[in-house]
Amino acid sequence: MDRYTEIELFVQTAELGTLSKAAEKLDISNAAASRHLAALESRLRVRLVDRNTRRLALTNAGHDFYGRCKAVSYTHLRAHETRGN
Repeated sequence: MDRYTEIELFVQTAELGTLSKAAEKLDISNAAASRHLAALESRLRVRLVDRNTRRLALTNAGHDFYGRCKAVSYTHLRAHETRGN
């Protein structure tokens, strides 16, 4: 999974509230999604989410990162729309 896709996984996880729903939306397995989120946290050297068996919650760092990711995601989408016109 490339870094942009890891960011999209994180954004979907934050918005949908569960890693399994994000995995389903991105058409990847739950195990793969968990590995990719752990890899992202490891690369950033910060925990982005507090996990439990039913839901997860963004940490303070996760909230900050989410805001930045949304900006990247929006810019990426706009670039594709512009290129398509």
